Amino acid sequence: MESIFSDTDQAKKLIQAFEEFANDRATTQRLNFGNLKQEAIEQIRNELVSKDLFQSETKGLEAEIKRMESSLQSEIKLSISSLKQQGIYWLIGACVVSIATIISSVWAIMDFMVEHLK
Repeated sequence: MESIFSDTDQAKKLIQAFEEFANDRATTQRLNFGNLKQEAIEQIRNELVSKDLFQSETKGLEAEIKRMESSLQSEIKLSISSLKQQGIYWLIGACVVSIATIISSVWAIMDFMVEHLK
């Protein structure tokens, strides 16, 4: 560095400033790495779940699943009942139409026979 500058005083000041900067960065990085390590350890400890907490959460989820299952079963039963009722209505409607068709066919045949037997 001293060979770059013609003035040795300036070169010494630049070297001193560079050393201070490098020392400051090294100290800051050491502190940052230490802090980061400590923060990571704390976060990991906070994230770890105890066995009791895990079991209680599992039981809560099981209860929620059972509640949803019973709700879905009742909805399915209601839908099936509604579909059965609609099926019965369609069946009754088809029977009424069939009976009306049979009666009108018999009426037409009887009318035809009465007209030709006269």
